[in-house]
Amino acid sequence: MNITEKLMGHALSGCTSVLGLLSPSMGRLLGRCLGRIWFGLDKKHRKITLDGLNHAYAREIGDHDRWLLARRVFENTATMLFEHTWFHRIDPGEYWKYFEITGLHNFWAAHAKGRGVLCFSGHLGNWELATAVCRLTDIPFSVVYKTIESPVIDSYIKSKRASSGCRMLPLHNALDGVLKSLAKGEAAGLVVDQNSRKREHSVFVDFFGRKASANTGLAWIALHTKAPIVPIISYRKNGRMHLDILPEMSMVNTGDEAHDILVNTQACHSLIEDYIRQYPDQWLWLHNRWKTRPLAEV
Repeated sequence: MNITEKLMGHALSGCTSVLGLLSPSMGRLLGRCLGRIWFGLDKKHRKITLDGLNHAYAREIGDHDRWLLARRVFENTATMLFEHTWFHRIDPGEYWKYFEITGLHNFWAAHAKGRGVLCFSGHLGNWELATAVCRLTDIPFSVVYKTIESPVIDSYIKSKRASSGCRMLPLHNALDGVLKSLAKGEAAGLVVDQNSRKREHSVFVDFFGRKASANTGLAWIALHTKAPIVPIISYRKNGRMHLDILPEMSMVNTGDEAHDILVNTQACHSLIEDYIRQYPDQWLWLHNRWKTRPLAEV
């Protein structure tokens, strides 16, 4: 980064430190206000959000209710900023004051197999809270991430994730790092519900009734390493954040690799969709999840 970007980075860090002093309830209030302003000004992402909701809920929710739902998506996404600031300043021993973690025993059961643990999540609730698993278990944790265009924001988020004890692996060359982590009995985490542009590393899964291009990395690694896959899902309920660490997923392994990768990738996305349908306003509909289309549609 150049000098200007470094100064902006220091300013961003200072601002978030101040925001971290706010109470969670005040953060949620300000998040809703900021989200409504954002919803009114950001035509591009408002259009992407409404398009996704229109396809997913056209038969279930009326036009006005979908518009209100879209606005809540922006509110919840903006609220993440405030949750992010207080999460990184609290001690793991105080997590229970702010959010509920269930199923930690599922992680330990998977880790006991001695092949490392592959964790995955989706962009639901506040997925950044999944790094709490690293701090609670003291197991070395590698996280695969997609580089953000802004070097200032990218550097800030990487530093905060690293402060939780996570080793950051950029998506474009993460495979070797993930395999090394698993070989040492460590954990690796991926967020899998983003649009995948590289067709050679993707399959098309059914996601909210539409074909969506999904990266095959998680399923491929699981098949080749026999590492157990543990889903970690976050969401807000009754004014509190929840982090569900689910039981190990059963992977299909018939020996037909292409078939098995498709089936297992679909299973991961179906699980995420089930949670999104329970908390539709908490998923990142601002992301153009269905951008890459099957060649037959192009």
